Amino acid sequence: MSSQNLNNRFKGAVQQIDQIIDAVEKRGYDDVSEEYDDYAFLITSSYEFRKLIIFELYEAYFPPKRHEHELQILTNLVETVAKSHSVSFVANAAITGVIGSVVYDFLKNAINHILQRFHVKRSRLDAFQNIEDVLEQIHKYFDSHDKALTEQICSALKLESYKIEPLLKLLGFRCKRKGKQQVWIRPSKW
Repeated sequence: MSSQNLNNRFKGAVQQIDQIIDAVEKRGYDDVSEEYDDYAFLITSSYEFRKLIIFELYEAYFPPKRHEHELQILTNLVETVAKSHSVSFVANAAITGVIGSVVYDFLKNAINHILQRFHVKRSRLDAFQNIEDVLEQIHKYFDSHDKALTEQICSALKLESYKIEPLLKLLGFRCKRKGKQQVWIRPSKW
């Protein structure tokens, strides 16, 4: 590729960035900082957050030489979680505290179905089994904890944060940042 083509692409990218910044400055933006990230709300209201969770799960649990059907199944699971909660349902569920439990039950049942349904080499199913195992560990851990630091969860479950965090997001946890630390707050009733 010639340096002229690269230069033109760079100029085009800078122009698009300038357009975005101009639009934001024109309409203004909300500078109110939130106390925490509410993933139950974010997953239902933002396509970008759903995609983020899908790809975090895909990278964390599926080994290299990934297959398209695995990404399609994960996408279906995450989209189903998001669609099962309209914004009004999320508001009501947050008050009554059923989000985490309903999502956990759905994911557990869906993954069991996937594991029983597939007639492929067992090693291809290990990723789904691993997700189910970590979901179970998270559920047990938060049966006795309302909130915990990422490091505490990782230590108790003997897992890396990249395996745990996308599932906490999918389950509708809230995340409060304290400096470099993250405190995960389960839905009110588990």
